[in-house]
Amino acid sequence: MDITQEGLKLFTVWLLVFVRFAGFFVQAPIWGSHHFDKKILVASAAVWSFIVYPSIEVPNNISFEPLNFILMVATQLLVGLIIGYASFMVMAAAQFGGEMLDTQMGLSVAASYDPASGSSVNMMRRFKFYLAMTLFLCFDGHHTLIKTMFESFQFIPLSGMNYSGEMTHHLIVMTAQIFYFGIQIASPAMAALFTTQIGLGMLARVAPQMNVFMLSFPLNIAIGLTMLSAAMLLIINALNKQFIGNSEALVQLLHTMQVLPR
Repeated sequence: MDITQEGLKLFTVWLLVFVRFAGFFVQAPIWGSHHFDKKILVASAAVWSFIVYPSIEVPNNISFEPLNFILMVATQLLVGLIIGYASFMVMAAAQFGGEMLDTQMGLSVAASYDPASGSSVNMMRRFKFYLAMTLFLCFDGHHTLIKTMFESFQFIPLSGMNYSGEMTHHLIVMTAQIFYFGIQIASPAMAALFTTQIGLGMLARVAPQMNVFMLSFPLNIAIGLTMLSAAMLLIINALNKQFIGNSEALVQLLHTMQVLPR
């Protein structure tokens, strides 16, 4: 193999590493938000690719045929997207829990622009998301994710990945945790609001002349915020456990995508 072909092969390896990091940054917590300009994400993917590149083993079965090369690039992009998507589960659960509270507290009509999502979102959803993001940084989650990306090259080579039913099942289970954990962190305030609604319903029957509907708006907000503040330590501990569990689930996911030697 001449120098030109060897250089092309090395550049192809770097390109595949870059594509995996680019797919990861699109979906990953913090990097996937709209706070980062797309140029910064591309530059970050390029920098991390140069850092990881020297430790990557050059596969012998790299093909330069157009169809095979496109499939290799698409595979690396898919690997990065899957890892980024799985790492975002806790953030998505926090947003879901906040959305539940917004509906119960009557704050759904008070949506405002959120730069993290690039659209209008409700107050509690935004609060839970930024709380989870802050804890993610405090618990060193961003470094853990970068470490997981380094480990992904050990489990999943650049030559391909293992598409299995176990991997699909693992992703479905992780996605289901969004709803389970979202309801869990919203349950203290939701239980108090549910009890409040029962009390207001009984009050409306006892004193029909009272405008219970108008009374419920400030009362729901006050009770919801009070219970949210009282349960804040429990929510923080639950988020911490979920971040640790998500890191372990990511490693298990990499194992299901691992290409076993023949």
